[in-house]
Amino acid sequence: MYSILIKIDGIEKSKQSVTLLHIVIGFFLITKAADYYRLTDYKNFLPVFPVYIVAVVSLVYGFARKRVDYTAKYNITVRLFQGVTFGILGILMIRQGSSVGSISSFLWAGLCLLLLFSERKIFNDTNLLITKEGLVIPGYYTDSEVSWEKLSDIIVREDYVTIFYKNNKYQQYQVMQSLSTLEVAQINGFCKEQLSTVEADNINIHLN
Repeated sequence: MYSILIKIDGIEKSKQSVTLLHIVIGFFLITKAADYYRLTDYKNFLPVFPVYIVAVVSLVYGFARKRVDYTAKYNITVRLFQGVTFGILGILMIRQGSSVGSISSFLWAGLCLLLLFSERKIFNDTNLLITKEGLVIPGYYTDSEVSWEKLSDIIVREDYVTIFYKNNKYQQYQVMQSLSTLEVAQINGFCKEQLSTVEADNINIHLN
């Protein structure tokens, strides 16, 4: 089996949106905390103090993530705190009799938890796997498995991988790791061998 780190355009665009979402959620946390504080007639600041802390952390993380956490190691933790904080705000809003405020808070809590799971996939390494069974192409939510029977050719170079299908379609991905000339030759040789084996099997089936 061979593994090649490739660039997936959709995933790269999603990574860029993560920063913006942290900033938006940070400002929305501040707004919801202010709404709750207003509902208490500005008499009980203690319950909203942790909300402001999470909001500030979200803003700082959003603006500085690429500098302080380029691999998004702490992204899931921040999302978890955001989701829990919105959930707590929803409960506090219910106690104050604000059904609209509680519903919106719970919706934001659900969104944060959804982002928590989806962004785990985004920040995983996008490795194209080449096995005896076929290819495993990384995707946004799930990986795509393509058997050798569906392929007509695959060409691996130091900069790009091009996958040709029997239906005359093709896909091309930029290689995001350094591949030596020897590695490229070995991978191409392996692919040619698998394609030749499939072709020979198909010929035998037709002859029989």
